[in-house]
Amino acid sequence: MTYNTVIFDLDGTLINTIPDVVAVVNSVIEQIGMAARTEGQVSACVGYGVEHLLRELGVPEEWNSPLALEVESGYAVVRNSKASVYPGVREMLTELSQAGLNLLVLSNKPQRGLDRSISDHLSFADILMYRGSHMGKPAKPSPETLLEMLKDLDINPETVLMVGDGEPDVLVSKAAGVDCLSVLWGFRTREELEEAGARMFAEKPEDVLSHILVAEL
Repeated sequence: MTYNTVIFDLDGTLINTIPDVVAVVNSVIEQIGMAARTEGQVSACVGYGVEHLLRELGVPEEWNSPLALEVESGYAVVRNSKASVYPGVREMLTELSQAGLNLLVLSNKPQRGLDRSISDHLSFADILMYRGSHMGKPAKPSPETLLEMLKDLDINPETVLMVGDGEPDVLVSKAAGVDCLSVLWGFRTREELEEAGARMFAEKPEDVLSHILVAEL
């Protein structure tokens, strides 16, 4: 298979944003008397969007939607960010761009927070298009937004590789008919990803390059 496009997940794949997510979520749930959650508790629940995250952390359903809106706003204005680009990611993205690959980002992070993350941490990268989640619109693993992106850019799904660290990335790839490469430096174990159907893995960013370069030979 020859790829001309790589779609990356963001959190857990390109950037470690868990410290910021924990800070924002805790500031919100403490408003309703809930105890602060640890990084381990939060990272175990991320991947399917804000409402799912809050639900998994035990937020009562009647508070879910209003608090989700506050979390979305918090992502966009976070101060003293402790998020960081994973080692090797900068070099990986640069080399893929130089090789002529289209680079896209599809995240379940709210769009305003994604805008901020791209601006703060990935301004060096030649990202052609990036899309986050919106209230009322299905997030990954729904293939809706992914397929919209490919349609807008006139890209054939058969030439696309999805790269992500979570189960939603595996599932959205299957639903959209694109290949998936699961990374192992993020928030999920190999066993968890295999249970979701993952079959191809990268232990470090250099492995992503090797996978694509081999595919293009």
